Amino acid sequence: MRASAWQEAAWKIIPFLPILALWQGVASLGLYPRYLLPDPLGVLWAFIEHGQSGALWVHMRESLVRLLLGVLIGGSTGIVLGVAMGISRPVARFFTPIITLGQAIPGLAWIPLAILWFGLGTGAIVFIIFASVLFPVLFNTISGIQTVPQVLLNAALTLGATRLQVIREVVLGALPSVIMGLRIGIGYGWRALVGGEMIAAASGLGFLIFNARQFLESEVVVVGMLTIGVSFLILDSVLLRPFEQKTIERWGVVGSKTV
Repeated sequence: MRASAWQEAAWKIIPFLPILALWQGVASLGLYPRYLLPDPLGVLWAFIEHGQSGALWVHMRESLVRLLLGVLIGGSTGIVLGVAMGISRPVARFFTPIITLGQAIPGLAWIPLAILWFGLGTGAIVFIIFASVLFPVLFNTISGIQTVPQVLLNAALTLGATRLQVIREVVLGALPSVIMGLRIGIGYGWRALVGGEMIAAASGLGFLIFNARQFLESEVVVVGMLTIGVSFLILDSVLLRPFEQKTIERWGVVGSKTV
């Protein structure tokens, strides 16, 4: 590993060290019983135990599959609708009231209806994730399209570009904003996933956390929470952030249009 890679890894770890030290210090004082505030070592042992038994990885796999499905459906819907609203005033005028209303409804508020429509399990949770991911992707897509200078599009049309080619360039110009929307949407999707699994599933990290709470296994609760956080941190660092940076370097973020 190159020195720069080690430095980057260190900068990702160092901010957590004071939190870990504070956590250990408070736990060592014994102000709270262990079932309320486990120490880091207890959490580590719980992680090892659940990791070796395979239970943690089963729950994690279930959660990741649901998250992937919800993000794919919600993200693709948000991009398609965002492009349509961004390049067409009539489409934007028609959908804006509906989108404004829907944005105000939290994804978790759909849980009762999702259970009635899809039953307990993956279908209901994927729908909840879809409702949470859709709006960040949609609005970032619209925002990205609106930053593409109209003068560039007029120049392309003047030089003989077809309407389809112009729309393609508009979408490429909006790509950095789309990726940002996906990053935000996946974060919202994780929260919706966990909340949904606590109520509407018998597997997954949310179920693991909720089930452990009922048995006062706070170490397992923290293991589930940290697994969620670390999973998103790895996904963001390895895939989303580098992809966003590459799109910015390739197409840049440029500034309003309607074709």
